[in-house]
Amino acid sequence: MSPMHTIRAAEHRHLPGITAIYAHAVKELLVSWEYKAPGLDEMTLRYEQRMNAGFPFVVAESAEGEVLGYAHVDAYNKRPGFRFTIENSIYIAQHCRGMGLGRDLLNAIISVSTSLGYRQMIAVISLPDGEASLALHQSCGFHKVGEFPNIGWKHGQWLTAVYLQRMLGVGAQKPPAV
Repeated sequence: MSPMHTIRAAEHRHLPGITAIYAHAVKELLVSWEYKAPGLDEMTLRYEQRMNAGFPFVVAESAEGEVLGYAHVDAYNKRPGFRFTIENSIYIAQHCRGMGLGRDLLNAIISVSTSLGYRQMIAVISLPDGEASLALHQSCGFHKVGEFPNIGWKHGQWLTAVYLQRMLGVGAQKPPAV
């Protein structure tokens, strides 16, 4: 935790800030493959679905209560055989990029996810705009496991999806507690 921000569990009061950060990513960047930014109602529904499923969802909050960034996990795949594998997402407010928030948020969801018994975390990074995210994930122990060149189209250009994986806890060294 930096003196500039606090990492905490996301709450309903954070949703307007989360919605604004994601809207900017959808409209201006090539890191989300959605074309239309969801409004507050849709983002509330997505938040509640993740919370009801027990997935970690955290925010970086300023001392004044501004949402500076957020991170959450989802099921990697909804089939039961994949239940110990999750996928992360991290978004940072435009004016806060490069301040270490991404690392703090990623470390927080790794820690919480590990404590919940998840064994593998997947990250799907969009290129060309996700170079900083790719470097961040690799510096936090993620390894590239695949790449799908030119599989998405947005803002007049092809996008590449890079898949990374990180072991959580003992990973696949022991069977999970059932």
